[in-house]
Amino acid sequence: MEAQNPFGLDGLSDFGLPSGVDIRPTLLQALTDIYVHRLSHTPDEERRYTELALRLLEAVDVPTRIAVARRLAGYLSPPPRVLQWLTGDLPEVAAELRSHSLLQPSAAVGEAAPNLAVMPGVEDDTPHEGERFADVPRAIDLATAGELNELFFAADANERRLILLNLNVVAPIAAGRISVSRDPSVGRRLEAAALARNREDFAQHLARSLQIPREQARRIARDDLGEPVVVAGKALRMRREVLHRILMFVNPAVGHSVERVHALAALYDEMTSQAAEGMVAIWQALQQNERAGAKHQPLTWDDEVRQRARPVTAVQRTPAAPGTSGRRSAS
Repeated sequence: MEAQNPFGLDGLSDFGLPSGVDIRPTLLQALTDIYVHRLSHTPDEERRYTELALRLLEAVDVPTRIAVARRLAGYLSPPPRVLQWLTGDLPEVAAELRSHSLLQPSAAVGEAAPNLAVMPGVEDDTPHEGERFADVPRAIDLATAGELNELFFAADANERRLILLNLNVVAPIAAGRISVSRDPSVGRRLEAAALARNREDFAQHLARSLQIPREQARRIARDDLGEPVVVAGKALRMRREVLHRILMFVNPAVGHSVERVHALAALYDEMTSQAAEGMVAIWQALQQNERAGAKHQPLTWDDEVRQRARPVTAVQRTPAAPGTSGRRSAS
């Protein structure tokens, strides 16, 4: 079954869509961006990323290979086989990596040993797994989170599915490490809002339970393909039947297609919790931008409406000369 091969390595060479759009460059850059935001990786994570990256590098264009080389050039310990492949590529690709510390003459022999302690794929007792993931959410900076978020929302259904089924190769955190609400009532509240077709209420509950920006929660609720809602449901450990009902009602563009709802339910089964939580970690990193303007933002959507109404009420209380003030203010 396809779910037994979540990384889809055997089929990557076929991911040119009928429309002629090739998603492999997008996938490779997205996975590489997430990979380099982990300070270290387990041997299995490095192996899987290496297999996927090498397969994709064989198929993507030169600008994509340059972009990947540039991202890995700033990473302390890129996978050795990927580094070797890129340095043997065209001169313009290899040039991006020439200054990397692992390729300097001093690091080639005598001084390579200190770097092995942090090289992915090298067995080491430290840091322990809990320590390794403890500060990972802070490693996703706002700019990168924004880029990855936009890339995901701009993708079509096939691209999103491929990204989500491969995201756990380089997911920035282990399953269960993000901070979200585990209250069983969350699913009931989200379902009630969806059944009432109240997307604003749905978005408010989603923002609080996932600890993501409110506008991002609204974007998830408005999305016409539905994968972001599936990600949220998986991260919240929502029951499958609850998610199914939410998908049918939260957005008519999704709910009116039985085939689409079934495809999303299948994605929920195939996707790992680690992949879902990795995407939520990206959304939570966007919170930095919302906090910056928090002093000037209303607490809730209703507050925003009331705040916009208050100045109007104040103006109406102000005495004005009959028949003149209104025209002056409009001129």
